[in-house]
Amino acid sequence: MQPDASRDETNWLAAHATFSGGGEIGALMRTIDWAKTPVGSAETWPQSLKIAVRILLQCQLPMYIAWGQEFTQFYNDAYRPILGDKHPAALGISAQETWPEIWSTIGPMWAEVWQGKSFGFDNFKLTIDRFGYPEDCYFNFSYSPVPDDAGNVAGILVTFTETTEKVLLEKRLQANANQLSRIFKHAPVGIAVLQGSDFVFEFANERYLELVGHRLVVGKSVQAALPELAGQGIYELLDVVYTTGQPYIGRIQVMLNRGQPQTIEECFFEVVYQPLPDEYDKTDSIVVVAFEVTEISNAQREAELANRAKDEFLAMLGHELRNPLAPILTALNLMRLRGISEVDKERTVIERQVHHLVGLVDDLLDVSRLARGKLTLQQEPLELAAIVAEAVEQCSPLLEQRRHNLTTGVPSTGLMIEADPRRLAQVIANLLNNAAKYTEPEGEISILAERVDSEVWLRVSDTGNGIAPELLPKVFDLFYQEQQSIERSQGGLGLGLAIVKNLVTLHGGRVSAASTGKGQGSEFSVWLPLAPQLAQSEKTLADIPAPTGQQPLRILIVDDNMDAAEVLAISLNLCGHITEVAYDGLQGLEIAQSFLPDIAVLDIGLPGMDGYELARRLRHVPALSQIRLLALSGYGQPEDRDRSRQAGFAVHLVKPVDLTELSAALSAN
Repeated sequence: MQPDASRDETNWLAAHATFSGGGEIGALMRTIDWAKTPVGSAETWPQSLKIAVRILLQCQLPMYIAWGQEFTQFYNDAYRPILGDKHPAALGISAQETWPEIWSTIGPMWAEVWQGKSFGFDNFKLTIDRFGYPEDCYFNFSYSPVPDDAGNVAGILVTFTETTEKVLLEKRLQANANQLSRIFKHAPVGIAVLQGSDFVFEFANERYLELVGHRLVVGKSVQAALPELAGQGIYELLDVVYTTGQPYIGRIQVMLNRGQPQTIEECFFEVVYQPLPDEYDKTDSIVVVAFEVTEISNAQREAELANRAKDEFLAMLGHELRNPLAPILTALNLMRLRGISEVDKERTVIERQVHHLVGLVDDLLDVSRLARGKLTLQQEPLELAAIVAEAVEQCSPLLEQRRHNLTTGVPSTGLMIEADPRRLAQVIANLLNNAAKYTEPEGEISILAERVDSEVWLRVSDTGNGIAPELLPKVFDLFYQEQQSIERSQGGLGLGLAIVKNLVTLHGGRVSAASTGKGQGSEFSVWLPLAPQLAQSEKTLADIPAPTGQQPLRILIVDDNMDAAEVLAISLNLCGHITEVAYDGLQGLEIAQSFLPDIAVLDIGLPGMDGYELARRLRHVPALSQIRLLALSGYGQPEDRDRSRQAGFAVHLVKPVDLTELSAALSAN
């Protein structure tokens, strides 16, 4: 009997209606000869399987069906990525054949599903081979029985969501947090991840939660948990760290609620915000390490207020004391002008004591200005000899009164410095006065000066009382005075040497004291930088290193001292290098982008944009990312050199520059 053609066509259309839609997988199902599979021809499928396949193909979430005792596989487009290279071969074949590496795990589960049970798992680990190598993967999934037309279990429905990236991210964050907790021991540590416009804490240890009153919930928005921080710059700071990838270390001040509702307290924290690159996800995470320093900050603030009150009191006291001193001095002058000689001795005593009191008041005012940073220098180029002469003149009355023998050895020329003449004369006069007060009458005092490399070395020596070795480190402290017997007391407030140290430091110099012990005299040394113009002008062609066989370098010099910059450029040109000069940061940045130097020699104290900022901007120019940076500064303390190194400078050179040292810095790797 011939087959009924119209009936066959009807069955084919009915069967293939099961695969309608479904995207790529639906189209692939229509090409398979299902009669050669364990489930047989699609025309013969039970209605329950047809409905299940149609639902599967139309579902937008990953879905998988294993049908019959052979667990023949059906899946949709959303499930395909889970299979990896196992697609398309997996479609229509046994699940055991597709997943042999995990069958020992899922096979027993499916056997229980076949008995009517259901299973559900979150972040379940399966080690699968879908790209030619074993891979630990994590899934949220459920197993459910699928009935046939008679209501008996005929298949298994599997709904999947792969969570591998999420789990690995959490594991990495936890590992980072554990590592950071070990590094910082018991420090409060948290990790925040930007999700949309909110930061979410993925980890926070117990100590961190204590800092914020246990109001954070891992996995929830920080902004929602701590709304009072909005507008205080904390979230903006996190965003900057996230955007720039640059860490932040510093002290922050916030108003925080850690107790009852509406209870806001001022808190201070030392924080570290450090970006952590995420190899599993495009979103970077930020580790937050926080130490509360509220009590310390409050104590510091109270100390600062007390210091300010003390400084203001000293300033007020000094000014108030000047008011009665002025008419006393005027009255003494009137007595002299009127020729009243009967009280000359008494008048001389009063004048001497008034001048002593004026000196004490001046010291009080100077200490107050120095403490508040209000004392400024009026510097100018001058010869040291002129300042020494002025200081000696100021001290002459005391030197003559005590009949001291003063020896001076200060060259009249050749010791040019940049200084405030009044303040530097005050420094030298203070040292001479101390020498005079603490040296027996008719003792020896000397003041000598000479040039040592790029500095002027001035020393004031005496044959007086001397200083015990254990007291030498304290002589420049405020209000310090060595204990003296009543008959040998020299008066004073113990401010003179503290003022000397501060004024010398303001001039870019340093000071020290030396003594071999009690009764052995003492020597105070002051080092001041030689005027840059003199240091440069005294370099002769013979001093300039001869050109070497190395390739000439392109060197940019940026210094607001035009004379110093030009002389340095000329010197480097004579060494065979190619130079360009700029006198401020903006000009230097502009020239650098066209000149493309190999090396930039930058003055740190540039006006407007300082050398640190210029260095940062130069590094951000793509063509200059490998530029070698040399710092020029009038300060050469360890902290100054550390700051230059942290800013990316290869070498820190102290002004005035020694050309031999500069040449070595240029040729160093």
